[in-house]
Amino acid sequence: MLYGWSRLPAVAVVGLLIMLLASGTAFAATTYEFISTQNWIPPKSAAVELGKLKIEIDPLLEGEHEALFELPRRYVIELPATVFPSLEDSDVRLSCELTRANEFRGSISNTVGTGKYTFIVPIRSTIPSGVRGDIELTVTSLRGQLLDSIVVVGAALPGEVTIESSRVGTVKDGKSTVEITFTENTAGLLLRNSPVKLTLPEGFGWANAKGTLVSGEDYRARLATDGRTLELRTERESTRRATFRVEAEVRVTDAGKAESGEVRAGISGLDRVSPNTILVARYTAPAPEPPQPEPKPEPTPELAVPRTAVFTIGGASYTTNGATGAMDVVPYLKDGRTYLPLRYVGYGLGAEVAWDGQAQRATLTKDGKTVQVTVGSKSLLVNGRAVPMDVVPEVVPPGRIMLPYRFIAEALDARVDWDPATRTVTITR
Repeated sequence: MLYGWSRLPAVAVVGLLIMLLASGTAFAATTYEFISTQNWIPPKSAAVELGKLKIEIDPLLEGEHEALFELPRRYVIELPATVFPSLEDSDVRLSCELTRANEFRGSISNTVGTGKYTFIVPIRSTIPSGVRGDIELTVTSLRGQLLDSIVVVGAALPGEVTIESSRVGTVKDGKSTVEITFTENTAGLLLRNSPVKLTLPEGFGWANAKGTLVSGEDYRARLATDGRTLELRTERESTRRATFRVEAEVRVTDAGKAESGEVRAGISGLDRVSPNTILVARYTAPAPEPPQPEPKPEPTPELAVPRTAVFTIGGASYTTNGATGAMDVVPYLKDGRTYLPLRYVGYGLGAEVAWDGQAQRATLTKDGKTVQVTVGSKSLLVNGRAVPMDVVPEVVPPGRIMLPYRFIAEALDARVDWDPATRTVTITR
């Protein structure tokens, strides 16, 4: 059906058909396009510039053409004018009249002649709360060539800032660099009174941060670093969705607290942000310093009576035949077993204790018996003979070798008593 032909004289219709067929011209086509669609965070109680509706009819026939243009309910439309001349001929005009808050009527009275005509209609509107998804302008034809259509003029979205990291490095010489990108899915999400904070784990800190605006308009921000926290503080909010990139160093500030593995910064300061943490570096802690031999305690005269050493779970001291000695580690329970420090068991029983740092091996010598324990090995060497264990020695700060007391006692031919009430181990030899 060709809209608007019913108003033309029969002779004119026949003549026009003959002219179109003779010239090879296609039948009339009407297209709608919305220019500069944007995303919005509702509500917008004051009207905003949704964009410009482009109407193109090729060819526009003589006669009356009319349609209703409607946004969803609760939107309030504003038009900057009531008449919009065509781009090709200012005598051919689209007249617009608001008929309801969310609707206007557009009409064309063409007496000039057939041809291609293009009309541009700027549309402003409020955006009510609670809406999500595409904002659609519905065109309902009343007569003529302004045909039915649905045009997407933008989208109402929940606001979100996406934070991503790239060029994530491995910490070398105590530092590495990383790039972090902040992207708004719509303008104005990075607010002046809501700084975004990236907080590193203990043992790490930020340094030498600098930022660059990648895309967007009018957005301006400054960076501040304070130990573990990098702060992005907005000085001017964006008028179009912005992407802001930060380059910064991740440094090791306390090697004792810095843990090996992925270094992830926690994100705070925004209600809607994805994700909650980001990877900013990878770190491998240096191998611990090998245990250093300590000065031997003052020798005590050999006694004819057996030596008895008593250790208490969680206690930082032990007794040898009633005399108290201090330890820099404490016995502990693990998987139902009591772990004792090899060095202090040797001291308590009067054994000589030696450490071979290159071989990572401790040697206890007592009454002609030699017991050797190697870090990482499940075997004891007793006078050169391998004795299997079902655990490997554990090394705890400041480099003490820990073993279940059964293996130590059996290797030294000692007797062991356990008192569950007092949580004490008594070793006698």
